[in-house]
Amino acid sequence: MTSHPLTRRELLVRAGAGAALLGAGTAGYARAAAPAPATPPTAAPAAARMLKGISLIGDVNAYGDGLGVRPYLLGGARPVDVVGLWVGWAPLQPTAPQPFTLLQSFLDLSDPAGPAAAALTALDAQIAQANADGRKVVLTVYQAFPDWTHPSVGPLDPRADPGRGGRGRLDLGQGRLLNNARIVDDLTPDGPWAWFVAYLCARYARTGGPPPAAGPGRGGSVGNPSGAYVDWLAPLNEPNLTWWPQRAAALPDGTIEGAVATLMRTAATVAARYRNGDAMPQGPALLMPGTADVVHPGADHGTPWHEFTDGVLAALAGWQPETPVGWAHHNYADVKHGVQASGRWRAEDAIELLTRHGWPDPAVWLTEGGYEFAVRRVGSGIPQPYVVADPPTATAEQVRLIAGNWAAMAQLPVRLWTQYLVNDRDVRFQSSLRGPVAAAAAGAVVPRDPPYPAYALWQELGA
Repeated sequence: MTSHPLTRRELLVRAGAGAALLGAGTAGYARAAAPAPATPPTAAPAAARMLKGISLIGDVNAYGDGLGVRPYLLGGARPVDVVGLWVGWAPLQPTAPQPFTLLQSFLDLSDPAGPAAAALTALDAQIAQANADGRKVVLTVYQAFPDWTHPSVGPLDPRADPGRGGRGRLDLGQGRLLNNARIVDDLTPDGPWAWFVAYLCARYARTGGPPPAAGPGRGGSVGNPSGAYVDWLAPLNEPNLTWWPQRAAALPDGTIEGAVATLMRTAATVAARYRNGDAMPQGPALLMPGTADVVHPGADHGTPWHEFTDGVLAALAGWQPETPVGWAHHNYADVKHGVQASGRWRAEDAIELLTRHGWPDPAVWLTEGGYEFAVRRVGSGIPQPYVVADPPTATAEQVRLIAGNWAAMAQLPVRLWTQYLVNDRDVRFQSSLRGPVAAAAAGAVVPRDPPYPAYALWQELGA
């Protein structure tokens, strides 16, 4: 199989084609035969049913009733088990705390008149609704860092930012990576990244009910006024794809693998302070490192997923986390490309690496994935809209490949399979179940009608 450089979000591009196993539960959907893997996957323990998750980010995917997302996810033969929501650090804390302390960082983030207040209140409401619906929740931290967290490099030239049409960090040999994904300077448990992780663990700890205070850092409380809590925090997202630098003398061992291993230790140290076993308050467990499986040895940026996984695990040799940590991995390439030339899934190789390195729980949590559509620009307007190339073929292939990967992963030690998005925007990266929303009156949007065939498939997948 020929590999192609693949990237995602923020004007990063993926493309490719592949084959996957046919899955159960696809009666009535388009199918095409595909070769079976050369080696059969190792069966997962019977008790470890693979959870079904959905990752929701952006205004057209809010967990609510406005665009029908919530009733869809709760309906059908097999509703979702896990709702994934997102939080961005940079807009919540655009300026450094003064004084530069954990306490002041908590106070700034909890300030009812501060820049974080409205966004966190809205996030609280979505999480609380998912809690009330009996869904488990993963909260992922978006891959962007406040400018003030990397003072060693000084101001970044916006003209180099691909998000503004620039060429990226090519001068540093880092490929087309975005300015705001520059890794923080301080990786320690007493640095600003650790403070933000601590804040999220405190704010979204399970307390048994709404606390009396406005949020963590005020009166020493944990929790939030809505009593919303998350089951897992995913504090890193695709560091081998989107973060930079991937190689630099200032990083531990000079590599992104060393930096990520350090941050994983830091996150576990911090999260353990807020987790009391089954007692209240109970902070979230962790899912890390959120590896992007689309980076291959010939890519012009990032670190290949296999090399990255092996390197992070080597740097964590002998580590026993102080709090529960699941190994998070993304499976876009597995879905789109199918098995590798070896006949094995990338997730299967990741599980083998976990076992080889003695990871405490050699299973993977697929915290993001799905089928990426090939899109093209059309028309002469500004901006030109993106449309899916060859929609009938692509949407039928989406059904076949999602169903095939789901069936294969259910036979492996995979704890969670997460689809990325219900609805798409008219953007370069599209992978949703329903398709892109359409414009309506007064700037509103409506869901695509009719939905893609995968919209019906998804409600049938599951044990």
